[in-house]
Amino acid sequence: MRKRLKVIAFLAFFLGIVLAVSQYFGFVSKTVYEESVSHLTEVLHQSDQMLRELTNKNLTYLHIWGENLQNISGEDEIRDYIKKAQEDAGFLEFFFLSADGNYKAVTGKTGYLGLQENIEEDIRQGNDVIANAAVPGKSQLLIFATPKAHGIYQGFEYDAIAIAYENSDIVDVLDISAFDGNAQSFIIHPDGRVVIDHSSELWGNVYNFFGFLSRHSDMSEKEVNELSEKFKAGRTDAMLLDLDGRNYYLVYEKSDIQDWIFLGLVQADIVNASMNSLQRSTILLVSVVVFCIAAFLISFIIQKGRTNLRKKDTE
Repeated sequence: MRKRLKVIAFLAFFLGIVLAVSQYFGFVSKTVYEESVSHLTEVLHQSDQMLRELTNKNLTYLHIWGENLQNISGEDEIRDYIKKAQEDAGFLEFFFLSADGNYKAVTGKTGYLGLQENIEEDIRQGNDVIANAAVPGKSQLLIFATPKAHGIYQGFEYDAIAIAYENSDIVDVLDISAFDGNAQSFIIHPDGRVVIDHSSELWGNVYNFFGFLSRHSDMSEKEVNELSEKFKAGRTDAMLLDLDGRNYYLVYEKSDIQDWIFLGLVQADIVNASMNSLQRSTILLVSVVVFCIAAFLISFIIQKGRTNLRKKDTE
């Protein structure tokens, strides 16, 4: 009976150690997740702040240029003025823009600006516009437009002036280089339409984030719809998700610009590299301690049994 009690006590002690270790590992995993998400959120917030500054700067420039262009009548003067503005601001293209999306460049080239959304109502109401656009022969552009200027240039009647940046130019300005350049990001509308794409080349061009998730993640349609509702509600949150068989942290934050959502993606192994090393070292140390305690207890029980047996033989 006494031996049974000792064995039960030993097993209970050993089980307690296992439970304690399990709880500790759970605590460490939770801490790693929270610290990683906190770091990612901070990086995302800084990038969002830089984007707001970029947006405010460009719209301010447009308002100033719009007022000044009203006082310039000669086409040569207009071209010289815009060339100087381009050197100062570093934009790719300048457009005289009509409300229906047609444009005329300073060079006289005309065409249709394939904007991601209908801007006619905004221009009619005098609202500034930021939208994606497609121009034949060029990569996806981000357009800043203001209806503060209107007039006629080379016979083209315009309702707004606009400047354009390539997607890569915006990414360079935001300097999203966290985790040695391994952080990837998107700026999207709540319905998933991508405004700025800074993702892996392996994924190609991403035009809709939810379409991207359906192709590369293991999320169900219900989970994707729930995430969409969070975006529409302007939530700021984080989650772990599987993309092409690898775990990624996804952090999202509502931007102050229009209805945009700022997303950050980075592989979990990269974020947790130092913490995982610490965790492995801790696991090894705890395992050695538990093994030594168990070996000591087993040795003690065996030695105690031998002592009792010798005593019995002597008697």
